[in-house]
Amino acid sequence: MKRLLPVVCAVLLLTAACGDDKKEAPKTDSAPASAPAAAESAAPSTSAGASAKASAKTSGQAGKLEFSTVGKLTGELFTKDPDCKFGQWDANSTGVEPKYRSSVASFKQFDCYEKKGDALPHRGQQALFVEFKAANAARAYAQDQAKSYPTLLAGSTVVVGGTGLQATDMKAWLESVNETIGGTGQIAA
Repeated sequence: MKRLLPVVCAVLLLTAACGDDKKEAPKTDSAPASAPAAAESAAPSTSAGASAKASAKTSGQAGKLEFSTVGKLTGELFTKDPDCKFGQWDANSTGVEPKYRSSVASFKQFDCYEKKGDALPHRGQQALFVEFKAANAARAYAQDQAKSYPTLLAGSTVVVGGTGLQATDMKAWLESVNETIGGTGQIAA
């Protein structure tokens, strides 16, 4: 039975990857909590900006921000910063101000830790990924956030960069994220 499990997993992965191109891929609301994938931490590479831009060109759908793409780009870049030795996405909905919570469809925040397993983040909310139920709520939230933080608005989705990572260029990161959707989002700083 143990030998059969890897084969079954491989077949399922191949079946999912070879599906009909006309069908939209299923939307995932969160990364698996048990697997610290590239969205949570990333191996070093030669250039943070070049890596993010290369990934950006091959990921995402035009005009729509996907969490999987944003999560990957964020993990790859942020964990190269000395103040973010280990990064992790969390679905803590209290990260959105109370006046917007009822309008939120999905919320994720990227926190930075000194080491894996720490109870409290070293740098909290270094990135926010917020999907709203309506574009007008997203626009209002983005305008509020842009007063203090670099922000990207794309339809009903808002991505916000924190200010605690001194070695990370948040605007360049948001530009890379925006490239994943063909540059159709609006960046405010």
